Amino acid sequence: MILERLTTVNTTPTSLPQVPEKIAILGGGIAALTTAFELTRSPDWAQKYDITLYQMGWRLGGKCATGRGPNSRIEEHGIHGFLGSYYNALPLMVDLYAALGRQPGEPLATFDEAFHPENFVLMWEFRDNSWKQWPFTAPQNALRPDQGDSLPTLTHWLQAIIRLVSDMFDKNQAAFLPGGGDHFHIGRTLLEKAEQALVHALEHEAGVLLSMLDAAWLWFRNHTESLIDGNDTLRHIYIAADYMLALVRGTIADDILHRGFDVIDDENFSDWLIRHGASVMTVSSPLALNTVNLSYQYPQGDTTRTALMGAGCYLNWTLRSFAYLGAFAWLFEAGTGETVIAPLYQVLAKRGVKFQFFHKVEALRLSADGQSVAAVDMGVQATLKDKSVHATYAPLIDVKGLPAWPGQPLYAQLDQGDALQAQSIDLESYWTPWQPVAKTSLQAGRDFDRLVFAISLGAVPHLCPELLAARPAWRDMCDKVTTVQTQTMQLWFNRSTTDLGRDTAFKNPHDTVIGATYLNPLDGNVDFSHLLKWEDWERKNTSNPADAPKALWYFSGAMDDCTPPPPFTDTGYPQRQYERVKYQCIQYLQASIGPLLPKATTDVVNPPGDPIGLDFSLLSQTTDRQPPAIGIQRFDQQFWRANIDPTERYVTSPPGSTRYRLKAWGSGFTNLVLAGDWIYTGLNVGSVEGTVMSGRLAAHAISGLPALADITGYPLA
Repeated sequence: MILERLTTVNTTPTSLPQVPEKIAILGGGIAALTTAFELTRSPDWAQKYDITLYQMGWRLGGKCATGRGPNSRIEEHGIHGFLGSYYNALPLMVDLYAALGRQPGEPLATFDEAFHPENFVLMWEFRDNSWKQWPFTAPQNALRPDQGDSLPTLTHWLQAIIRLVSDMFDKNQAAFLPGGGDHFHIGRTLLEKAEQALVHALEHEAGVLLSMLDAAWLWFRNHTESLIDGNDTLRHIYIAADYMLALVRGTIADDILHRGFDVIDDENFSDWLIRHGASVMTVSSPLALNTVNLSYQYPQGDTTRTALMGAGCYLNWTLRSFAYLGAFAWLFEAGTGETVIAPLYQVLAKRGVKFQFFHKVEALRLSADGQSVAAVDMGVQATLKDKSVHATYAPLIDVKGLPAWPGQPLYAQLDQGDALQAQSIDLESYWTPWQPVAKTSLQAGRDFDRLVFAISLGAVPHLCPELLAARPAWRDMCDKVTTVQTQTMQLWFNRSTTDLGRDTAFKNPHDTVIGATYLNPLDGNVDFSHLLKWEDWERKNTSNPADAPKALWYFSGAMDDCTPPPPFTDTGYPQRQYERVKYQCIQYLQASIGPLLPKATTDVVNPPGDPIGLDFSLLSQTTDRQPPAIGIQRFDQQFWRANIDPTERYVTSPPGSTRYRLKAWGSGFTNLVLAGDWIYTGLNVGSVEGTVMSGRLAAHAISGLPALADITGYPLA
């Protein structure tokens, strides 16, 4: 409740303080950066706040961090992009690029240059003992990415989804039904009437709307169920209509408009869909599974088990995804680090936010009375060679005129640079053998007045044992709001996507193909070949210029952790997990590439050979190795990651977990504010949108701004 927040947390003085309030932000992901961005929006922010952000290692971004590898290639933690339903994140990006102030002609100078709309998704289904494509194109609409408040309510989302179903019954689809378009015309008319009655019925006569939807549904099933066998297009329309009508009907029947999404969150998503009329065929379809696959909702990351996701979280996310701003998705023109994180850093640094890199949080210490955080113990991982008073670490490099993050620290700036480089130390790993070169402790009243904990949930048990011991709510949160490991792979091909056999009939001019619900565990894939222009593959004196990449593909998925990770003293663990992902990826490519890229198999490239597995000669080499790598050896020069660290684990939304999420102002400690996609945001699904919402909520807890009513999607009751 809003009243609860005001009475228990708001300690901001009613008059302007004599000196700026010291705000220490722990963590450098999007939650931390959003908090700082919101607190520094007003021109006079420096009179109110003195903000310092503390980050382990050499770069910002958290799970969205990007580095540059050989040939300045972009290397990421996974597949990233914004859905059109990111009502808070998209306007933030529009504001960010306006504040960035890049000059015309500079790379990615404006939002429109940095993001492009995408409406095409290629889903996959397994039928008749083979993988089959299911292309889906969402219609573009007239809304702009900065109009996050244009779809503020559940009513708007329901109207959008009914319009989408209605659009399926247009003349372009009529040919798929025997007897012409009369059936589609009748179905569309029924849905149009339902849409017209929606607002009135939701507020006054929900039973009327349910009757109209049931009539449309019954007619639809009776007229199409017997016709879908052998007709993939009609079957897809049937499943899509069945699915979306179940979402709408369930929303109305359970009175989500007045009771909120949380009331159904103890129920698993699939049980809820079936309870509201969806067929088993529909619930098992890629359309229904997209949400759980996109958000890694597999217990312990084990994709051999049935996905679990609270029905409220599932419904909230799914309804929003069909009520989008302009396009179904907005993708980045460069890597996530260059498009999102570097601009945030540059704007905040220009505004006067201080950044302390190479500061790893080790523990939060409570006051003697247990009511506040008294200190934050930190290990200093490295120190600057420049000892002048105002010296700061400069984290960015230039790649083709674009500010970018390196894949390792800029060693020349560090006293310990030579040793770190010689030992190939990973300062972002909790299993590193590297010991801090110094210890420091932030003290309440001296170094901070308010503390923002914006580090990922997976790290909480390791960094906050005193808080867990003092507050049962913290223990319950860590127990019920679970996290999973993930894995990712990036492949650079020496042939174009078209030459590899991907069907381009449905592709838009940006040549981006988003793939979903493909073979586990790496069930997501995207053609990100448009990023190649921001890499540097113009190698001089190369032995094989034809080996330069012409296509770039990302793959991502959950990674099971059924065996608990070892203590952090087991410094060989990261390498073992790295090797584990490598061989999983190789096995995946040997078993799955045929349906995905049919001209990339050995039997096509160099027959006779494997008709399903990848011909590894198609992978580009990053070095002029002599003799050239052959076969599977080529994979060694690709990129893959095991996201195993506590700060890298993905936060899931299992049934019954929502009530255990703490609010930004609900830490239970007077000077501690929380941020991250693991806190209660109303959305409660791991995503950049949820993370941005959490940062805005944290800023509200400190300053009162933005108003809760301006954080789209946050429930006010």
